[in-house]
Amino acid sequence: MHALSSSQQEIVAGLTRALEGVPGVQAVVLGGSHARGMARADSDVDLGLFYSDSSPLSIDGVREVAARAPGSVNPFVSELFEWGPWVNGGAWLQVDGQRVDFIYRSLEHVERVIADAFRGEYELHFGQQPPFGYFGPTYLGELDVALPLLDPNGRVAALKTRVAEYPEALRREVVQNFLWSAEFALHAFARKFARRGEVYLTASTIARCVHALVLVLFAFNRRHLLNDKTALEETASFAACPADFRRRVEALLANVGESPAKLEHSVGLTRALFEETAALAADLYSPKHDLAEGGP
Repeated sequence: MHALSSSQQEIVAGLTRALEGVPGVQAVVLGGSHARGMARADSDVDLGLFYSDSSPLSIDGVREVAARAPGSVNPFVSELFEWGPWVNGGAWLQVDGQRVDFIYRSLEHVERVIADAFRGEYELHFGQQPPFGYFGPTYLGELDVALPLLDPNGRVAALKTRVAEYPEALRREVVQNFLWSAEFALHAFARKFARRGEVYLTASTIARCVHALVLVLFAFNRRHLLNDKTALEETASFAACPADFRRRVEALLANVGESPAKLEHSVGLTRALFEETAALAADLYSPKHDLAEGGP
């Protein structure tokens, strides 16, 4: 196991053995920061529980595993789809003092998302989670880093093979669509909000544009966005990225301003980040409309 202490390995091995007997469990993987080698001392241990829609996961079985885990304290186990359509349920456990999360994953849903990605199709589900929602192709990245602990039929291993290469169609669509989203938002909305001194609307639009640029940079560099918490940090390792991107973004969002003049200045800084990102994308990006000619 990767980046786990000996006590964590014992906890994970015990839970995996117990989950093997739960009806519907087809695979168990180690995911999250431990699978990525980015865990901190206080990081949760994340276990993905894969099941088939034709043989749904036994939630009663998962609850029994959670309740019987050594030193288990007040575990919470959700129903399927209780948390939403993407992070569609799971559990929060304390096992011998270690926080452990279960995350449910439908194999059929994962397969559909992979197929969509290779056609250049994706979904960004805003309502799933803050601050920016859930970007569907995150599934591909989760699979890529996942370490199978239980995979008797090799289904997870087969899926990992499929996502080993970043889909070029997805790369092109994400770069095109989110650069246009940022350009249009800056031109048609952010400038007007700033001139009116609308702090709430200007700051929100800037944050939305920055997120669009983050998605573009991950896709352009053929990297999967796995977690918003580490996204800006990861951009520092990209071969193609505006200079000092993280520092500039954090400075911008820390002081968007209150006066129209300051808000307009912040919009201008965001516009500069957009232009530098678009320049990197080169022929992967073409504006859908000429905003200089009769645009909003």
